[in-house]
Amino acid sequence: MSNYDRINSERNIFLTKIFEPEENSLEFELTMGIVGELEKSHKILGVDIGPSRPVYHNENSEIFKITFDRYIAYSVINESYESLGGTEYVGEKIRTYNKSNFLDYVKADTFASADYPGEFKHYAFISLNHIVNVVSTVEPKIEKIN
Repeated sequence: MSNYDRINSERNIFLTKIFEPEENSLEFELTMGIVGELEKSHKILGVDIGPSRPVYHNENSEIFKITFDRYIAYSVINESYESLGGTEYVGEKIRTYNKSNFLDYVKADTFASADYPGEFKHYAFISLNHIVNVVSTVEPKIEKIN
């Protein structure tokens, strides 16, 4: 199974690190979650949702490094507020959009075009705690580091 397929098939993913290692490049880590054994009853707004298991990550979790050698724009959104604006995409946890609100924003607020810097796509990385949106002319490099 490729690294892309491994991430795309996982239900429980955490964004655990993000930074720019060089100017206009982006790197972040996605850590695979572990579902705990102990079930505990939970209430949300006073409503008992029943038993559930905690999801966490630790030193034994799989970690993948995602690198964009260059990008046009990126955003990080608290997953509680993300509307995932766009319906034309491929993938589940790593989505590639042909049409999206984020692409519309980048086209409206930058002079990026197919002529310069070239054809670009919107990649969205969906995790339990954050959504990372990246518009780039290059595909991400995905490397397993743990």
